[in-house]
Amino acid sequence: MAAGERVRVPALLSRETTMWLAVGAAVVGVVAVLAWVGATQPENLPFVVAAAVLVVLGVVALVGRRTWLDVQHGTVVRETCFVPRGPVGWADAERVAFVNNRAGQVLLEVRGAGRRSSLYLPLVAVDVGGDRSQDPAFLRTLADQVERWAPRRDSVVAGLRAQAEHGESGGSVRTSPLARRYLASGRRTASS
Repeated sequence: MAAGERVRVPALLSRETTMWLAVGAAVVGVVAVLAWVGATQPENLPFVVAAAVLVVLGVVALVGRRTWLDVQHGTVVRETCFVPRGPVGWADAERVAFVNNRAGQVLLEVRGAGRRSSLYLPLVAVDVGGDRSQDPAFLRTLADQVERWAPRRDSVVAGLRAQAEHGESGGSVRTSPLARRYLASGRRTASS
């Protein structure tokens, strides 16, 4: 796929240094415990090797996750370690809705027709990682894609555009339309 045909969905990573230090310390702690168990209890070496492999696979899977918008075909694609998960088309999506993940984030849920699981695109976060929102340009691109491929999703398009306008005007994340509607009220979902 050419670079112009797909747009990467940015991750809403934490801006807090302490959060990253805590994650790093946790990984180092797990490795240290595994090394200690392996060195002091040779009979548990198979467990240590299996646990170490699981830790490495988990880190690789987390670091290797990417979500793309295929703007030429109107689909959302999630990749894990360069292995694409079946694309979900906007036009045939069974559900396109804003969702409060109950951890301080507003996500856009996209579920394909007949699928048991959904893809979630992060839009706004007000949590221990700090207040953050997607860039207004990305929100407009997302709104354009939903409007082009799934025109019956008016409330989603309006919500994305309102969030983009709020960000462009310099408004805070906490007072943004999506944060006020889905995080402050405790509402779980809203679809169009």
